[in-house]
Amino acid sequence: MEKLAQEYAGRVDLWEVNADENQELLHRLKVYGIPTLIGYNNGKEVVRYVGVKPKHQLKSLFESLSMGSMPNANGLSGWDRFIRLGVGGIVVGLGWLNHYSWFLLILGGILMFTAIYDRCPVWKAITTQFKKVAWK
Repeated sequence: MEKLAQEYAGRVDLWEVNADENQELLHRLKVYGIPTLIGYNNGKEVVRYVGVKPKHQLKSLFESLSMGSMPNANGLSGWDRFIRLGVGGIVVGLGWLNHYSWFLLILGGILMFTAIYDRCPVWKAITTQFKKVAWK
């Protein structure tokens, strides 16, 4: 983070907040996980990362903020989410109409889940534990 802050000095400001000393500020910002990185553009929150992120993702965030564009936390736009949820819903509906075709029901459920997985705390907890075990 410090290297990126130096690289983008003058274009992106990085403020660090000590969570132990600023509980009220964290509460007002609705920060519930550490580390949390919140990106602002013109005083408005445009992106929020919770947890450790790879350097390339942070560099992409800094680049977007320095250019004044809207960064996307996970690469999915609202339109992408809408399409995935819609197609997944249609596939689930087809599975339901085909006398509970389990294949279509599961496939539709997976499609819909891909639209929201990055916001699912259970998924995050499971994948975090899996990564810890897999990389030992």
